[in-house]
Amino acid sequence: MTNDPVFILGLWRSGTTYLHDLLGACPGMVAPTTAQCMNPSSFRLRPPPAGGRSVKRPMDGLSVGLLSPQEDEFALLALGVPSVYRGFFDPRRLPELARWLDPESWTPTQPQGWGATLGEFLSGVGDGRSGRLVLKSPGHTFRINALAGLYPGAAYVWLVRDPCETFLSNRKMWRAMFERYALWDCDGAVLDSFLAQAMERAAGCLGHARSLIPRDRLAVVDFRQLTGSTLDTLERVNRRLCLGSWTQMEPSLGSIASASGAYRPDSYDTSNLPSACVRAAEKLQAAQLAAAASHGV
Repeated sequence: MTNDPVFILGLWRSGTTYLHDLLGACPGMVAPTTAQCMNPSSFRLRPPPAGGRSVKRPMDGLSVGLLSPQEDEFALLALGVPSVYRGFFDPRRLPELARWLDPESWTPTQPQGWGATLGEFLSGVGDGRSGRLVLKSPGHTFRINALAGLYPGAAYVWLVRDPCETFLSNRKMWRAMFERYALWDCDGAVLDSFLAQAMERAAGCLGHARSLIPRDRLAVVDFRQLTGSTLDTLERVNRRLCLGSWTQMEPSLGSIASASGAYRPDSYDTSNLPSACVRAAEKLQAAQLAAAASHGV
């Protein structure tokens, strides 16, 4: 199970959670749960939780339960692997943490032991369950080179969204997380600089993915395409990546899509962005257009 996972990549706020919820509900797919990701050292020692309790995410009000699909980034953070999510608690460290946006900072073995830590966690998630792991973490976007070495049989779905909308939605998300969890205040200019770096690095990582990963293992999906025509889009993704039997997958996907209702993304005024963010958005847009042309569904 852990040799050929499906990685959902893309910047934060590009639809990765929605796709993770969809694929995680499909027969033959196994997603880490919130309970596992938030208790990565002990979940194998306890029975699965009953799962009735849920909370709302501070950035968008989406309900998350103990058994909901969750980002393995939180497990890595708790297990000591470097993660930009440390900035949620101490925004002052964002300039320092930006080094982990650089794909050159990651190899299968460096930082020391991170790949083994991920593998051990995923082994626990898959223990006693049959199916293919489906993993979602925007943090893995910046580890694309290392992931290709660790999991040569993996498949990837890369979500893309209008970069200016992505920047503004991220600004909203990170501020909401700081308000809920940070122990210190955040300098708005520091956050904007960090997000601009993230967009530039994501553009480079998407270029790496195009050269590293063959077309039959990488599907580039537009955010509005996914939210506007969910089932048609996922059928094309499945046809590309051969994730499972569409006849078996479709009822589960339709149920999740129907429960989500008509998706109405926030609207943003993109006319007054910082100049560094505009330049980063232009680079990301160019990379996304090229990837959609070569690996789009």
